[in-house]
Amino acid sequence: MTLLRRVLLLASISVAFTGCGTSENELEQGTHPGNVTQAIEDDRPPPNGANGKSPTCFWAAGSQQALRTMGAAALDQGGGFITSIPLSQISQGCREVIRSAVECALTPDQSVSDPVTGETYTGWWGLAPSWLGSVLNTDGRRYVTACMVQRLNFTGTTVPILLEGPHSAIAQNTTYGPQYPISESTVFGDLFSSTNALNGLLPAFNAYVCWESLLPQACGGILGLPLLFENRICDTLPLCGVTVLGPCSLSCVQNGPYWQCKPGLFSPWWTQTVRVKLETATCE
Repeated sequence: MTLLRRVLLLASISVAFTGCGTSENELEQGTHPGNVTQAIEDDRPPPNGANGKSPTCFWAAGSQQALRTMGAAALDQGGGFITSIPLSQISQGCREVIRSAVECALTPDQSVSDPVTGETYTGWWGLAPSWLGSVLNTDGRRYVTACMVQRLNFTGTTVPILLEGPHSAIAQNTTYGPQYPISESTVFGDLFSSTNALNGLLPAFNAYVCWESLLPQACGGILGLPLLFENRICDTLPLCGVTVLGPCSLSCVQNGPYWQCKPGLFSPWWTQTVRVKLETATCE
């Protein structure tokens, strides 16, 4: 698809998806997305949270290599510090990738520090708290991957979200669930175990996304939904590994109130999926 067609199609659905609208005005007015994210999370405990993370930073080869390295060992490499990742590999402006991984994996009472920048990264969703002291296991790799992908938003706009899935940390919540009546999508993948060469010839890994059955009715029709997710997760990156599967009801099978899905026709079912839910205002 040409860039012009992508822009035209995205424009045709942008009114329906104002929650993923532009952030240029916010940036011009001095509102940093990170500050907005913190404000949302301060006000709403997990499994509430926010997206707004950069696809460009996330899919960069340096970021993906660093995440693979981090996943193969305990986060705490001694003294509460993560492994040293130079700024030449992940720049200061893209350290949000490390922060997002920690926020997805650890609980709010767990934290680690960056020996390069001195920043402290505190957990949030608690999808892999054992990563603090040991290698990421299969469940941890898949849940953290899905969480990180669900937090991407190519515009940088920070949108309140609720994560749901068959993990106890993000199980359906009767208190917060009604505040997020729009089920947007379910994601699964595993960036940490990917063996794809990071040489610019292949995507770093494959992330799979399906949309929930009532999303078209809630947010303005089915036209352009595949492009919406491609843009939200990829921006215009040529080597983004997202695969849009279509409606979850046709691509996956029920796993209680959640979905279990396959990355391939003959693959086993993956139960480690993460759904994102949105407020009504996101589509107004």
